[in-house]
Amino acid sequence: MAGVGLAYGLEYYLTPIQERAFSARHELLKPSGLIGQGYGVIGTLCILMGVPMYSLRKRARVLARVGKLKVWLQTHIFLCTLGPFLILLHTGFKIGGVVSIAFWSMVLVVLSGVFGRYIYAHIPKTIHGQFLTKQAIQDRKAELIQVIRTECDITAERARQFLLVAPVTEPKGFLHSLVLAFQYDHSKRLRKRSLRRLLSESSIPPHVRERTIVLVLEQISLQQQIVLLQPFQRLFRYWHVFHLPLSTVMFLILLVHIAVAVLFGYTWVF
Repeated sequence: MAGVGLAYGLEYYLTPIQERAFSARHELLKPSGLIGQGYGVIGTLCILMGVPMYSLRKRARVLARVGKLKVWLQTHIFLCTLGPFLILLHTGFKIGGVVSIAFWSMVLVVLSGVFGRYIYAHIPKTIHGQFLTKQAIQDRKAELIQVIRTECDITAERARQFLLVAPVTEPKGFLHSLVLAFQYDHSKRLRKRSLRRLLSESSIPPHVRERTIVLVLEQISLQQQIVLLQPFQRLFRYWHVFHLPLSTVMFLILLVHIAVAVLFGYTWVF
């Protein structure tokens, strides 16, 4: 939808602001136009649904077993990415006044959300979204080694060969933890390619190779996550202190913008 909207109005959005009134699509795409206002309404609804839904799912006991937390998080991210983009189309890429404050607040919220999603993805969790303890990760590592040996039908020596990685560096502060996370992500991609080459030279059946790669990479990830567990959990708590108030500010500015628009006489066009 967002892509279609951008493609439909691209010529209009690229037109200089002072010349847009002469465009054939101005009446439709201007902020108070049928399509332009529609973008604003739908974008606002996306934010109104997306901002509280994930927090409610985590905190409300009545919702504790309603779907997987991961699905709620993905829906939250989708709505809170689509909503701001539709609001950007609503403004016609014309940022000024109260709109500029709302827009840049929205940009900060989205960027902080992307950063928070990266941190969250690196903290091992149960299927219900609870963070694992270091002991639980160690237990899962031991289980995986046995699963790799049995499911993939390989010897203990070959399993150790697959799981052999460079010693994991201990992080020295939050910034170093992030640098290490980027390095681990890159090394995991390289490891996947080397595993694929190694398995292609072995006698392991092709249908077992992909399963072997998935299990081995999961085991390597757990080994790295043990090191990053404590600094990333602290970083995630600090991120919440920043992201939640910023989301509230964005929400309030959005309401102020709507109130100002109504006071200036802009009415519902639908």
